[in-house]
Amino acid sequence: MKKGFYIIISILFLNCSEISKSDKRDFEKVKISNEMFTPYSQFENLFICKDSIEDFDTGYSKIELNQENIQILNSKNDGYESTQIEIIIDKNLKIETVKYSYSDDVEDGSKTEYEVIDAKINMNKNPFEQNSKQITAYYLLRIRETNIPSEFWKFKKETEYYFKGKIECK
Repeated sequence: MKKGFYIIISILFLNCSEISKSDKRDFEKVKISNEMFTPYSQFENLFICKDSIEDFDTGYSKIELNQENIQILNSKNDGYESTQIEIIIDKNLKIETVKYSYSDDVEDGSKTEYEVIDAKINMNKNPFEQNSKQITAYYLLRIRETNIPSEFWKFKKETEYYFKGKIECK
């Protein structure tokens, strides 16, 4: 009886310890520079600002700038794979939020969750000082991917990788 009680308490303790983790990450500030992040990924994903989303398979970017923050939306979809990225930067150039999602056309019943655990961004100028959406930015995201299989006998798998991107808005 005591052994069963200790097992139940241990399970509850381990499950509740995950609740205390904060969902908010503490990212760095944006650096004003034309520097690229060369040592990490072999290639970078290019996202170009366009007026319409007609040709987003080559990489679509949209920038919304107001007095409080800048929101960058990146999307790429070639019919087989889709990548969505949302970045919010406050007026002090502090990275507030970074969301990343990826999907492909393979249906196997599993679920995949993505978490951006580190983000670095270099912009060619401060868009708040020059009141301009015409920027070039390089970013490097470190992403934790958690794959949760549909079969109960398989374990979830976590991997980390880098995603390197470039935004061009002229």
